Amino acid sequence: MNTLPASALLGVERLELPGGERMGLVGAGYVMELRPGWWLGPAVYGAATGRRGGLFTWGAEVQRRWRLGDSFGIAAGLYAGGGGGAAAPVGGGLMLRPHADFMFDFGGWQAGLSASHVRFPSGNIRSTQLGLQLMVEDRFAFAPPGHGGERVAFSGRGGIGADRMHPTAGVYTHRKDATGTLGYVGLRLEQQATPVLAATLEAAGAASGGADGYMEALAGLSAQWPVFGPSLRLGVRGAAGLAGGGAVHTGGGPIAKAAVVARWQPSPAYSVDLEAGQAKAFNGDFSARYAQLSLGMSLGDGSRGAAGREQQQTLHDMEWGFSLLHYGRAARKDGSERAMQLVALSFNRALSPHLYLSGQAHSAVAGGAGAYSVGLVGLGARTRIGEHWSAGAEALVGAAGGGGVASQGGAVAQPMAWVARDLGRYSRLKLGGGWIKSRSGALSSPVAQVTWSFEFGTP
Repeated sequence: MNTLPASALLGVERLELPGGERMGLVGAGYVMELRPGWWLGPAVYGAATGRRGGLFTWGAEVQRRWRLGDSFGIAAGLYAGGGGGAAAPVGGGLMLRPHADFMFDFGGWQAGLSASHVRFPSGNIRSTQLGLQLMVEDRFAFAPPGHGGERVAFSGRGGIGADRMHPTAGVYTHRKDATGTLGYVGLRLEQQATPVLAATLEAAGAASGGADGYMEALAGLSAQWPVFGPSLRLGVRGAAGLAGGGAVHTGGGPIAKAAVVARWQPSPAYSVDLEAGQAKAFNGDFSARYAQLSLGMSLGDGSRGAAGREQQQTLHDMEWGFSLLHYGRAARKDGSERAMQLVALSFNRALSPHLYLSGQAHSAVAGGAGAYSVGLVGLGARTRIGEHWSAGAEALVGAAGGGGVASQGGAVAQPMAWVARDLGRYSRLKLGGGWIKSRSGALSSPVAQVTWSFEFGTP
């Protein structure tokens, strides 16, 4: 096992939009020290106050850090990502955020001030401001790829620490801001804190109901107790976060959910969750009942060692990727077709030496479709071709919308094929091609993709 220093990031700041409009922005990320002083990882930003609920972007954050004695440090960084929403003037969707941070070290975590400039180069948002920044120290634990199924002596969790992954599908009903229902699909990560309590992190997007472009990202806490034996558990779950887009009236963006949950777990590896509850925007008209079904899959073998105490755990191969995509002809709601470009983050988890589960998030950066975003889940297959080459294919489904793209309700399918060349022990370059097709809308376009990915094993 190897480890890299890592940091979980959380920041808040207030932007000035055209016309003197103010918008609160929240950012979160997870960066790793790949070289001494150099940090890199995924990040996401979303509107939290004002009237632009539903504005989201995601991409990559790179930082250079310096220590100033034992208690202080400075960092200079750049975030680059894509997205938009809530009719904000984001142009094609590309967002750049150069920043400088002055941090105080409190031992295990840091807090301080951030000076940043947020710019959408093809839009009208250009804002310079001060904000607050929080960094919590972590260790990213991993093993070389290609050892899936083998046992290793290790304590705690590997990777980012998630224990389970849940593809989700749900529906909002009895909405107070609109008639009809809103169907959505998404992905949830779960980390078990105690035998009863678990922390959750999830994202979802509209797949039906005429709200294409709606998206939500939430963090929560679940409590479940066994009843009638270990395979059935009942409990409650609460979550809060940011949501909006697709003409869903979430105001500035913050929403909360509360629900009762039932879990049937026929084996330690798999589970089925059913939950029903209420969702409500903090300062918007959106309020609805909801029901959600999720299929859970363990990301470890459940034999977590106590702190400082090693146990034999099973390795599982995983892959993170950062991609650039090109749609050859993306149909728009005005009847036209135009090319567009997107950035994407992907997370793959091996199910066997040749099969993997994939979760992906895409967002526009060019092509006049800022606010167009896609969330996909599906299965992939791969095989080695010689010592340094591999090839594979993916069958992905999910939700897409926003930016005036004709996705009509949101449900899409995206089959892809790819070939990859290893760049070293952990990274590879992948070239892919395929098609994206809306289930009900006019969107139907060839897709070209280039991906830089990092593959590793985790317990």
